[in-house]
Amino acid sequence: MAERSLMPVSSVTRRDAVLAELRSAILNGKLVPGDRLKEVQLSQELGVSRPTLREAIYQLIHEGLLVQEAYKGVTVASIDAATINDIAVVRSSLEIIAAKAIAADKNGAARVALQKAWDEYEDAAASGDRARENAAHLALHETIWMESGNVMLQRIWPIVSASVNLALSTDDAVRHDDERNRRMHRELVRAILHNHQRGITTAVRNHIQTSAAELAEILKERRT
Repeated sequence: MAERSLMPVSSVTRRDAVLAELRSAILNGKLVPGDRLKEVQLSQELGVSRPTLREAIYQLIHEGLLVQEAYKGVTVASIDAATINDIAVVRSSLEIIAAKAIAADKNGAARVALQKAWDEYEDAAASGDRARENAAHLALHETIWMESGNVMLQRIWPIVSASVNLALSTDDAVRHDDERNRRMHRELVRAILHNHQRGITTAVRNHIQTSAAELAEILKERRT
């Protein structure tokens, strides 16, 4: 790994601070694709214990920002505009199917679950706790997939969740905007709860594909 010193973090919020610092380093190019993370060096630079560092590393592996390979250890994943756009194309198509299935649910149980997930997301976003907000954000999308009643979508979610988390984490790190996020999710949830089929398609595409295109452009600009 090249010499790119990271900033020491506060011991009060060790794990979240390490997550934030590593995410920032990856997305801002201090750590570039292919860099191998060396635990001893990083724990010294960040001023945290190796177990705390490992917790953050495992979370970033789950998010897709880092990859663990045999004989190579943990390295920085390749994250570029093409990857972001590829995730968005696949995700939006499948999420439209899931959202429309919930909207058409006859007994209403799926819509109740969605409303609960939305309420939890709003509470988390208003709390100012970024870690809680990120978790509630992912949980909201997981609810849409899992409550769709579509067996294939339910089976696929564990596979695609890391890519979805990667997109959400990247977007949050690059341009965290609480009001924008809430507005876009509010439009999507309302369209689903009121069974507005065209509105669902528009809301999903605006939220996922438009956001991805904007994010990809930002990443391009940062790396030129």
